[in-house]
Amino acid sequence: MNAEFVARAGKLADWIKQRNDFSVIYNYDADGISAGAIVCKSLERLAKTFFTKPLKQLYREEILKLKPEFPGAENFIFVDFGSGQKQELKEIFAKWNSNETDPKLDYIIIDHHQPTKEHFELELNPLLFGVDGGNEISAAGTSFLVARELDIKNADLAGLAIVGACGDVQDGQGKLIGTNAEILKIAEQAGVVKKETDLRLYGRMTRPLIQFLMFSSSPIIPNLTANEQNCIKFLSDLGIPLKNNEHWRSYDGLLPDEKKKLSSALLVHLHSFNVPEWKLNDLIGEVYTLANERRGTALRDAKEFGTLLNACGRHRMAEIGLKVCMGDRGENLLMASSLLLEHRRQLSEGIRLMQEEGLNEFDTFYFFDAGERIKDSIIGIVAGMLYGSGTISPTKPIIALSKADDKFSKASARATKDLVLKGLNLGKIFKEMQADFGQETEGGGHAIAAGIKFPSELKNYFLEELQERIKNQLGSGIRVKGPDKIK
Repeated sequence: MNAEFVARAGKLADWIKQRNDFSVIYNYDADGISAGAIVCKSLERLAKTFFTKPLKQLYREEILKLKPEFPGAENFIFVDFGSGQKQELKEIFAKWNSNETDPKLDYIIIDHHQPTKEHFELELNPLLFGVDGGNEISAAGTSFLVARELDIKNADLAGLAIVGACGDVQDGQGKLIGTNAEILKIAEQAGVVKKETDLRLYGRMTRPLIQFLMFSSSPIIPNLTANEQNCIKFLSDLGIPLKNNEHWRSYDGLLPDEKKKLSSALLVHLHSFNVPEWKLNDLIGEVYTLANERRGTALRDAKEFGTLLNACGRHRMAEIGLKVCMGDRGENLLMASSLLLEHRRQLSEGIRLMQEEGLNEFDTFYFFDAGERIKDSIIGIVAGMLYGSGTISPTKPIIALSKADDKFSKASARATKDLVLKGLNLGKIFKEMQADFGQETEGGGHAIAAGIKFPSELKNYFLEELQERIKNQLGSGIRVKGPDKIK
């Protein structure tokens, strides 16, 4: 591992060891919850006192609430955000500490998003050390490095680091790479994760075989994705029974010969449609099984575990996911499983709404304005799932808009790996556009998935500016015009 990166993790670990009375403020998505749980479990093992709070974004107004909300906390740990808010944190903590009669408050940052230029000695961010925070390590992995510096016995928390990386889609090259791969080795040695080469379609543990194929979006399988009858015929022609007595079979429940037969048939099928070789990496590659979790549950597979955590966070119950990560397999797991079902229902309704109403098609992107009909917390997921529904072509990014509140709208953008390889970087576009909308806005993310909050009254400006920026990234040959309606 990068020696300077690890050394900085050690510096943060020393800071934690010397203090008590913490507040762990973490992002509400799968990676943030996993990262928050790693930090909290480490504090728990050190018998430290701590509070927790999940946030969607670390806005200035949210930072200002922390001192009155946690009067007993003297030390704050910001997880999966903070690198982009260093100036705000510096100003607010300086103001709080200007009162000499109050206890001095201190903080550290554990993040993997694009940092601002301000130097902060207690910031752990891979990007500061030449490590790619978008592909090589997530916030959960970054938190794990601190946990391991706190105590080598925290090696078992490497499993949560793998869940966070998969929840952040950092296995998009068919396997985990860079520092993630090194953390994976630690997880394997600790006996908490088993790595295999297998089909990488989502839902291998819990989805019935038909849905396992029908809902595939990475990769999109021609003639099978979004086509239930074709999936049934495909499996029947292979002689693979769909049920075991009255129970629908999952991929994980297949016999080894059946798995081999299905994998080979899918590869032949994709080749028959001239699918590029590199895209086959989306089909066959590394999968990560949580060795100590019960078979047939969402916790058994790193990707499905990540989706369960996303369901908790997106439905404003991230603390439930945190408790599951920290070992609760009782009431909180039941609640998380219920949230996952509700999450899937709302996603299905969101997809149906977009399909029924149709999308606007610009030259450089697809667009849908959901208003208040789809929650801003799940609108981006719905947008990304449209690629697998057969509704849109994967040749353009999709931008979905929803109301954040009375004043602001949230735009969530999703793209494909093809588009990223051609030069599209949605996170960079939204980070640059943030400056156009003033201090109250927040924008950024990754090349393939990003979001921005902006004043609703500036919607037309947003769309026009977005057109130009996508055009500039993908090449000047794209002609910009108004939208067309598609169904």
